[in-house]
Amino acid sequence: MKSKSYFAPLTIFFPMLAFVFTMPAQENSAEVAKPGPPKFLSMVHQELKPGKIGAYDELETSIARIYNREGIPVFWVELESMTGPPEVLYLNLFDSSEEMAKAMDSLNAGLVAHPELVQMQDRLLQDNTSNGTTVLGIRRDDMGYRANTIDFSKMRVLRLSTVFAHPGYERAFMETEWSLSEASEKVHARSAWAVYEVAGGLPQPAFVIVTPMQSLREIDDIFETDQSLKRTDGGAVQQHLQELARVAYGTSDTRLFSVGQRMSHVSKRFAAGDPDFWAPAAISAPPAGAGKNDKAPPRTTGTPTPKP
Repeated sequence: MKSKSYFAPLTIFFPMLAFVFTMPAQENSAEVAKPGPPKFLSMVHQELKPGKIGAYDELETSIARIYNREGIPVFWVELESMTGPPEVLYLNLFDSSEEMAKAMDSLNAGLVAHPELVQMQDRLLQDNTSNGTTVLGIRRDDMGYRANTIDFSKMRVLRLSTVFAHPGYERAFMETEWSLSEASEKVHARSAWAVYEVAGGLPQPAFVIVTPMQSLREIDDIFETDQSLKRTDGGAVQQHLQELARVAYGTSDTRLFSVGQRMSHVSKRFAAGDPDFWAPAAISAPPAGAGKNDKAPPRTTGTPTPKP
């Protein structure tokens, strides 16, 4: 029973790491990191029980504070759903499989040194969640739009689209994305997006399209881009895109999430992208008297000004 309790928390952060080591080597550990989003993206979805968002936030804030205070080098960005059912999303960003393996070792060591985390993470899941899914994605450099300009440290809102392609029509999906990227360039779209091919956690072939935004105002740009495509060449561009998507796409789902910096734990390097915003997630020690009963502040969207 003790062993089961010990490994239960891994379902929150890194349940797909073992899968990585069954894949062929896809990167050189000495390779210089590419600009833009990471090579590997682990997305952990936790569906919340009705009325549990407050309790979840409170306990998760306490857990994040322990990781911060003890300097455990395991990092995640926490987000919560703005559309769709109540859900928490964790993003783990890695540039290599070696980096993932190092994170797993750090997690194991941290849980051994701080067994209270095991109990807290067990309670977090058992009391507040109804279901969980973990998806591992590998970045497709040949798809996306202005992907190398994406900086997750600036993200406040995430638009996440999951697309299930028709089996055998992966090429059609790629052509759809290429055409959409070309059309976006033609109408001078501002919102950048990256494409991840699902390597595990969902029926394949599947792809995840991520559009990090600095505020909800960027939704206007997505709408304006869609309207511009309708007008371009008398609507011929959008009609072509719809025809390609009809062939390639099976089903799809798009949701919006807002970042919860106080429930996140990020590295100093990541926090340096916006140190004021990420201060609660990279703090070295909690305020005097802080403990597990401290309540999380109300969630904000857009580009909030953190309070000390």
